[in-house]
Amino acid sequence: MSPEKLPVRVWNLFLRFRKTLWFRVVYLVLLGVIVAYLLPFTAGGLGCLVIIVAPLAVFLVPYYLGERSVKRFALNALPVILIAVLVGGALSTNVLLSQADAIPLASTPGPFMSPTMALTNGTVVPYHADPPSEFTFRVELTTTVVRTPGNFSVFMNLTTITGLVAYATSDHPMNFSAGPDSFSNTSKGTWYETRVNLSGQIYGYGFSVWDKDANWTFTNLDFGPLAAPVANFYGLFVYFTAFSMILPFTFYYVILFMWWYTVRARAQRTRTLGAEAEIPKAKPKPKTEEAGPPTGEKAAKAAAFTCTNCGADVDENDVKCPKCGAIFEE
Repeated sequence: MSPEKLPVRVWNLFLRFRKTLWFRVVYLVLLGVIVAYLLPFTAGGLGCLVIIVAPLAVFLVPYYLGERSVKRFALNALPVILIAVLVGGALSTNVLLSQADAIPLASTPGPFMSPTMALTNGTVVPYHADPPSEFTFRVELTTTVVRTPGNFSVFMNLTTITGLVAYATSDHPMNFSAGPDSFSNTSKGTWYETRVNLSGQIYGYGFSVWDKDANWTFTNLDFGPLAAPVANFYGLFVYFTAFSMILPFTFYYVILFMWWYTVRARAQRTRTLGAEAEIPKAKPKPKTEEAGPPTGEKAAKAAAFTCTNCGADVDENDVKCPKCGAIFEE
């Protein structure tokens, strides 16, 4: 085959493939994958944009490819949602399990945080381990006033996830950890540590400190340590991803309803404006006695009908008025 004919050949093969069911399957799978890659952005500043863009893409791509059936549009969303949930769960699981070490946790200023206490560098070692194993949790406390480690109570806050909606929380007291970078004066930085034996569950952890008065400071939370099987994490993230799909695809069906209603209203308006008024025929005029026998054409018209629109005489076989063009009812 010559190089000049190759593009034509490829295009013809594409047109043939486009007429098959597999073409629809391919673009629905691709849409599901695209939506799955968009989902992580919903947690950031682009969340509102993703909620709009994802359902618009699911609607506009089939529409551009010639889809016009409301039923097919409604059914298209189902495989896209399923693929997006499965792929999105796999992506989230891979991101978490690919982390070699724990991300250091720290407290952030806020309305429920004490301005005199700050927690930084909260970690767990090892981050990955086969259960059962012992894990070491460490965090650094820094204060704005001179105090000793005994003036504060520091906790490691552990959440154990035992099911999709089942979890348990526990607070593990932490002790002062001596070292070259750990000072007995908390204003210079003091390290606290605790060791905990854990099994093969999914865990989340964070840290908190209390000044034994009325002030608390908390860090943010993170998954870890990672001791559960991969399937457990995948099931959890599939569950979370399914919930994150509710809002975007509710918006998708709102878009679909608006499109269906617009098309229906436009078709109804077209039928209303395009209908021609039908003018009924009048009853035949009564025959009148004439002095002489009528001629052939005059006699036919004498026994003919009258157009109720313009008053012209018409033959009984006419379907419209020869003068004004009005259409007669049968």
